[in-house]
Amino acid sequence: MISCLRGFLYEIGQESIIIDLNGLGLEVILHQRALAALPPMGESIFLHTHLQVLDNDFKLYGFLEKEELKLFKTLLGVSGMGAKGAMNVLAAMDPLGFYQAIASADEKSLIKIPGIGKKSAGRLIFELQQKIPEFSLNPAGVQGGAMVDEVLQALESLGYSRSEVYSLIIDLKQCGELSDRVEENLKKVLKYKARQMK
Repeated sequence: MISCLRGFLYEIGQESIIIDLNGLGLEVILHQRALAALPPMGESIFLHTHLQVLDNDFKLYGFLEKEELKLFKTLLGVSGMGAKGAMNVLAAMDPLGFYQAIASADEKSLIKIPGIGKKSAGRLIFELQQKIPEFSLNPAGVQGGAMVDEVLQALESLGYSRSEVYSLIIDLKQCGELSDRVEENLKKVLKYKARQMK
């Protein structure tokens, strides 16, 4: 198993690159966001990798961030999702954005990904909602992830699903409307939720 590699960027293609490993040219498939973030030709590059073996076909997939590799492997475990579909997801969204879309059951964002329709978006949400890493509860730029988590847990104990309330809690937090008391925040979220239902 090739878990990572470091070499010099020798060639850039439309969907892959060739890395020079001491005279050995290795082709690595990258998603489009990674291709756009590559260093200049001839520079050193480090990639986290996944080797896929199908019959006699060997394909090496590369990722600039370890979290992308983790998400890629998670997506491969979703029924009907292959490597190409997983790379389309990573090309369209970073792991944090994807996990937040799953947590809030945001089908609209998911169906913007090439190859993902309403049915497959629903399947992704159904299969992955319980596998969301804890870091996704504290998105970049949002302080107080522990409070967000506490409010989420309190609402789940009242019978709300994470997908029903996650995006609302994050919106309130980003607008500075959540305090440092769980009880007050719980009342505020329930109040906003009641307004949404009218």
